[in-house]
Amino acid sequence: MKRIAFILLSLFCTISTYAATYKSVEEIKMVYLEDSTRYVCNPDGILSEDSVAQMDAMIEFLEDSTSIQIVVVAVEKIESGDCLQFATDLGNHYGIGQKKKDNGMVILLSTQDRCIQFAPGSGLEAYLPDAICDRIQRRYMEEDLKEGRWDAAMTAGVRAVCGYLDGSMKPEIDNEEDGDFIKTILTCLGLTGLLAWYLNRKAKKCPHCKKIGLEQKKVNTLSETNTYKRVEYVFVCKHCGQTVKREQTISKVRSTNRNRGGYIGGGGDAPSNPGGKFGGGHFGGGGAGRHF
Repeated sequence: MKRIAFILLSLFCTISTYAATYKSVEEIKMVYLEDSTRYVCNPDGILSEDSVAQMDAMIEFLEDSTSIQIVVVAVEKIESGDCLQFATDLGNHYGIGQKKKDNGMVILLSTQDRCIQFAPGSGLEAYLPDAICDRIQRRYMEEDLKEGRWDAAMTAGVRAVCGYLDGSMKPEIDNEEDGDFIKTILTCLGLTGLLAWYLNRKAKKCPHCKKIGLEQKKVNTLSETNTYKRVEYVFVCKHCGQTVKREQTISKVRSTNRNRGGYIGGGGDAPSNPGGKFGGGHFGGGGAGRHF
């Protein structure tokens, strides 16, 4: 009996410690290139379908409104264990973002390496510098990551990143870090950011208290067809706490100015969601990461 128990225990340990290991970025299947509505690479099934759908919707909305391209990758293990280098290499290999703007970003989770890495393209580093990347990870992701709640951590992290980049989320400042953080925010604020803020003021106005302060908290997919999907954006007013829901229909037929790739096939009809195309963005190695 003891021998059988020992064998079973050994077998369990062997199975539990096995993890899919990735040696190079070429091994990551880039789902966006096959379907332009998908941004989350989840080859090991770490994330649930619902969580993936929420992140896809948030990132798609961000790209539609800003042209920023974000790719999320969740894997079990990287052979080198260097999440920063892997994320940077992946961004450069696929050219995520636009060539002249370098506005791509890679968010990488490696569960067995227990690391989370944000790697913004060179053009995003001024708007999403290391300090803010670190702040998002620490404030919105770290606790869930430590407990292995991958869905909650990644969804909250992507929501915060999209919020910072589209202007719907204001950076929060810790008292002990006021000085350095204010300098960081002042550096980030440029003409583009100010212009985007003014253009979005009307959309951020609370219908209850009439103040500018709606912050996006959640995105729900209401319905979906081969040509469009209906999503619901949930906002909460930071002044009065009023919840505001807004629905939007997003077409899956891309306009030509989005620089989408065409369908490559050997005859027959093209798929309903043709593959997307990255613009050749460059990554310089910026960003922030942490082990949890």
